[in-house]
Amino acid sequence: MKKTLSLILSLLCVVVIIPFSGCTTYALIKDATDHEEGRLVMKDGTEYIGRVKMPNFGTKKIRMKTNDGHKVKVKNTDVSILGVWKKTNTDNVAFLVCHPYITGKSFSKKKRKIEDPEWMSLEAFGKYVEFYVHSSNYSINSKGVFKISSGNGRGMINYLVRKTNEELAVVIGSYKGNKNQLRQELLEYLSDDPELCRRIENMEIEPDDFSEIADKYHPQNPTSKEEFPQKIL
Repeated sequence: MKKTLSLILSLLCVVVIIPFSGCTTYALIKDATDHEEGRLVMKDGTEYIGRVKMPNFGTKKIRMKTNDGHKVKVKNTDVSILGVWKKTNTDNVAFLVCHPYITGKSFSKKKRKIEDPEWMSLEAFGKYVEFYVHSSNYSINSKGVFKISSGNGRGMINYLVRKTNEELAVVIGSYKGNKNQLRQELLEYLSDDPELCRRIENMEIEPDDFSEIADKYHPQNPTSKEEFPQKIL
């Protein structure tokens, strides 16, 4: 599996992750279109640039019309990362990935369940861990701001974490949810970095400061399925 870190570097020289804004229903999103500028990086290294139909959480096929006029339709599980932005606001880029994931303890009477791959927004990334935001719908408004909203029977916007050498992401909390629960989930998941866990437990680092946590997380015995490719476009 290609690592998301190197693929982000191949998408753009400067990355700007736009903070999400939650809504209660998809109908509340204003000025949204379902096609945006996009760049697809496939797991086999193939890349496409053009107009892409924005996925929602369960989209199985990604459709794009490339800049050279070709129509592309690819499986969600064949995509490594998708970068999307508004044509009129090229500085604001959001990144979407598709991973299987494990539900949080609050689901199914605290019994975790493995869900099929779904689309989620990359919130923060480091060498060894990545954080995502996941809900029903993703869009970009007329000002170029990336939006995440709940709907389609899904009433929550969730945070997930995934170690870069693992396939499954894990739900660890929700937007505006219980910070103590989020802290405990992180302490459990990142227990192979005792110093970072100490700082999170002592409230030196907030549990929702995902950028700092991703940057500082360094497991005691790091492993990787493959080396990070050095290709930078």
